[in-house]
Amino acid sequence: MAARNLRTAERFLVSPPLAAKYGGAPVAVCDLSEKGARFRHEQPLETGAKALLQLEVEGRAQPLTIEGVVVWTQPEGTRFVSGVRMYGSQELMTALLAQLQTSRRAKRVEELRSTDRFAVAPPLIGMWGEQAVLIEDLSARGARIEVANEPLRGDSGELRFRVPESSLKLEVAGQVAWTAVKAVGAATSFRAGLFINEKPEQLRLAIGRLCDTGRAALDTQSLRLKLKIIRARARNLAAAQPHAESFGIPAEQYLLIQGVREELRLNAEEAMYWYRRARMIINDPATRAAAPPIASHPDALAVWEYLDRSVDPSIVGRAFELP
Repeated sequence: MAARNLRTAERFLVSPPLAAKYGGAPVAVCDLSEKGARFRHEQPLETGAKALLQLEVEGRAQPLTIEGVVVWTQPEGTRFVSGVRMYGSQELMTALLAQLQTSRRAKRVEELRSTDRFAVAPPLIGMWGEQAVLIEDLSARGARIEVANEPLRGDSGELRFRVPESSLKLEVAGQVAWTAVKAVGAATSFRAGLFINEKPEQLRLAIGRLCDTGRAALDTQSLRLKLKIIRARARNLAAAQPHAESFGIPAEQYLLIQGVREELRLNAEEAMYWYRRARMIINDPATRAAAPPIASHPDALAVWEYLDRSVDPSIVGRAFELP
């Protein structure tokens, strides 16, 4: 399964899935990158199975044929989903992905994940189309739901729910981006990820109300991954920023702090969460004792909290050029 995480190229969600064949058997390609693909299929495959992937692409008289090898495979309900490493030329794959983006058949997975997720506990009761669902997490661009009957990837519908302890009611159009089995047995259930491309401000408002009442909190797993990326970027850039040392701040920490500031500037709902945290702790005597240089500055406190207080508050203060 480790190979499943070796993602060194941008991935693109393909919706609706591309019709294709792998080794002559029909498959539906769900996402693509320059180096691999993920597809659904009816019959099981073995890890290591080599075959030709034949993609039916609009505007081409013949299928696009690329050699591949299965690097992981697993059951998904009554079907299977597998990942293949592909050996097509970079020029060929770049042209294919560009064509799919132009025709709006493909979208970068990173773009679908560009807003932070908030875990909802206990889950909210809602409706997806005519089916009752439990909403497990929300972002300004999507939701994860639990549902009794598995929806199809690419299906469109309307997600409806009310925010407890408020008059706020949301109805947003969405599309199924992925599905997975949550539980099997007498009460089989499924999870589905929804991509929502409308009313982000209303969703942010709903998330804010849920946070205020303790029903939602920032998804810490998502945050840890993002912070790892910011830290790695700061390390890589540190050698090119020697001037930061002149402020008495190690270059890597200076860039880390600036990276978090930029992250909060670009992500409104994430900033909302951390500024709420800052406002809560700003009057706490323990905060003033632990971080006197920044105790009166909510912006600096928000960054300090985001970094899990791992950076000395005096360094955060100097990076903000506080007196």
